[in-house]
Amino acid sequence: MKNHKVLRGMMSVPFHPTMIALAMWITTRHSQTVFTSAYREGDKGVHGQTPCRGLDIRSKVFYDPKKVVNDINTHWLYDPDREQIRCAKLHDSGKGIHIHLQVHDKTRYLGGFCKQEKERA
Repeated sequence: MKNHKVLRGMMSVPFHPTMIALAMWITTRHSQTVFTSAYREGDKGVHGQTPCRGLDIRSKVFYDPKKVVNDINTHWLYDPDREQIRCAKLHDSGKGIHIHLQVHDKTRYLGGFCKQEKERA
């Protein structure tokens, strides 16, 4: 967690169940994950919806953040009707490069296990 503001954003509103599943999946798969933004009151995008459907994670903690984004998008499908939209993207919205995560009601986990997931199954 980046700071208390992000923690408040994660605790102040319910999160979409699929966003919770994606956050759990990525933190299991990539233990160095640092959340840098969550719910933002007044945001017109996925960060401002209730339940919250957006999270940002720090990209500079990963050796190859593009590889992490590709890993997420290989295992998660944002919306079968709009395959051009991804669950993860590496971008700079004016506050530095980071990995943006988003989910939709139709977002689906496509499968595939990492070592930790296999051990729990």
